[in-house]
Amino acid sequence: MCKLSKFVASFFAVLLMATSAHAAEWGTLTGRIVVDGKPPKESPIDTAGKDPQACTKEKLVDEGLLVDAKGGLANAVIMLKTKNPAVNPELMTNATGNVDLDNKNCRFEPHVQVVLLTQTLLLKNSDPVSHNSKVDPLNTPGINPILPVNGEPVQFKFNSEEGIPVKVGCNIHTWMGAYLVVRKDPYAAVTDRTGAFTLKDLPAGTELEFLFWAENPGYLKNATFKGGKADARGRFKYKIKPGTNDLGDIKVSGSIFKK
Repeated sequence: MCKLSKFVASFFAVLLMATSAHAAEWGTLTGRIVVDGKPPKESPIDTAGKDPQACTKEKLVDEGLLVDAKGGLANAVIMLKTKNPAVNPELMTNATGNVDLDNKNCRFEPHVQVVLLTQTLLLKNSDPVSHNSKVDPLNTPGINPILPVNGEPVQFKFNSEEGIPVKVGCNIHTWMGAYLVVRKDPYAAVTDRTGAFTLKDLPAGTELEFLFWAENPGYLKNATFKGGKADARGRFKYKIKPGTNDLGDIKVSGSIFKK
């Protein structure tokens, strides 16, 4: 083999080793948050006959406590609480642009979502009736715009990260509510309808602190999972390994929920 070929082969071997080492620095956290005990039933919302042309298009239920037949808790949040973590650059490649919060069928869509400081929140109204969207952050001046029928979306940007999810409400339709998880890093996730979540590409090799939260009851205190337990504020520490880290079923006592 000529010297040039040997050099090229050596270069790509070193590059492959560097790439593998870099990839090994990140780990993904998965799990499923479940209610331990008999799941509560869905609680229907009484709209008192208000704006039936929009508010009766679908069955409205309290989305702050949605539990499936297997105990999976929807719309719960897991977020990293460790300050200034290393962030996988690949997670930030699409971290700009717009995030939609729609008023649709007299409910907010989605009910809970993550918003990065680099993103712009668009408050929209897809209904044939007017709404407002009252956003109440602690660290950024709030807004409460009227969203008329066929009106243009209202833009809003957060100035600072929020420690707990930010409430959004509608004064016209008082049962409506949503929550925004405002982050400067991408390390937060919302559970799906089965209670499952995936938190991608966390920095591996160091112990990190996380928080479990849900609209009802708030902090998911004393949640237990494979190899650990959260405290009374829903916090726990966990050392992320490269690759997949599965917490399994994260059990939350049904006694902490407000019926």
